[in-house]
Amino acid sequence: MNKKEKRLVIELCKFRKSWFDKDLLEYASPAVLGYIFYNRMQAIAFDRLRKHNLLGKINREFRSALQMAYEQNAMRNKSFFQCIDMVTKILAACSCKVAMLKGAYLCPYYPDGYRTSNDIDLLVMPEDITVVGDILADAGFKQGSIQNGKFIPASRIDIIESRVLRGEVVPYIKEVNLPYMKYLEVDINFSLDYKNGNDHLVQSLLNNIYIAREKNLNIPTLNKTDFFIHLCAHLYKEATTIPWIEMRRDMTLYKYCDIYYLLSEMDEKDVENVFSRSKDLGLEKICAYAILETMCIFDMNNEFTQKLAIEALDGDFNFLLQVISPKNKKKFTYRTRSAKKRFFTENRIRDLMEVTQNETS
Repeated sequence: MNKKEKRLVIELCKFRKSWFDKDLLEYASPAVLGYIFYNRMQAIAFDRLRKHNLLGKINREFRSALQMAYEQNAMRNKSFFQCIDMVTKILAACSCKVAMLKGAYLCPYYPDGYRTSNDIDLLVMPEDITVVGDILADAGFKQGSIQNGKFIPASRIDIIESRVLRGEVVPYIKEVNLPYMKYLEVDINFSLDYKNGNDHLVQSLLNNIYIAREKNLNIPTLNKTDFFIHLCAHLYKEATTIPWIEMRRDMTLYKYCDIYYLLSEMDEKDVENVFSRSKDLGLEKICAYAILETMCIFDMNNEFTQKLAIEALDGDFNFLLQVISPKNKKKFTYRTRSAKKRFFTENRIRDLMEVTQNETS
């Protein structure tokens, strides 16, 4: 892709921006369309063009693809909202604290169709995993995976090994047969990263659960500040671990768009609360990472937020470039310092350099 095509990709996604750079539309190429779809930004791109009366300025096939995706997203979300309502009612019988994360709150929070989700993520304490799992099982959920459109049940060995060796809970899945959603997957999370042992952080977050009201749904989730911090931690985990980079799922743009959207709605007091709370949780650098990378990709100009994020790094700017391989404990660093340039790098694995023991000591 050339520079103008890359600029158009980001321009199509900046839905909080009040104007559109029309001169970029002549670069609406198949490559741009592919990037928009690959990064799950097609509905936002369509509505951004529509609101600026620019749909007639682009190729018919480009326009039709975006429009159909937007309409499908809106219909799919109607099914997803039914699922959120169903799971919320199922969990009402639970005696422990459970918070819905990420898409379960963001899909109804965004304008219609902008954000989709393939599953409902729950945050619970490790000791409550069995309780929540049993409630889901009683409601017809089964642990397993979807392969080639079919449900494959997990064996007891799979369930045990996933928990013991990888620190993960095998997803709970139920056939719901709704439009654009045959199965619903519920993921139980009990940690903020790929490591266990941060139970105190999870407990602190779960102490601040509240019921959010969006699209006529009552969603048990984290409060505004903690939700944003968790979103930053999740983005950081996926952007800085080798397996996600190898799968090329480390920098999918919709995750940065979530940060962009929520950050654009914050005033200075909200931003101060994020960094104060994240410092208490020991996550200030991780929040700084997510914020600075997002601001770079989306060309956000906010000196106050940037200043607090830089202060949170405490001079450790290499933190923005570091990657870990959990399997062998190796550390790497990116050669490319710009988040936007890394986003458009086709193979980010090749951009990494291994950090030797001498360099880390």
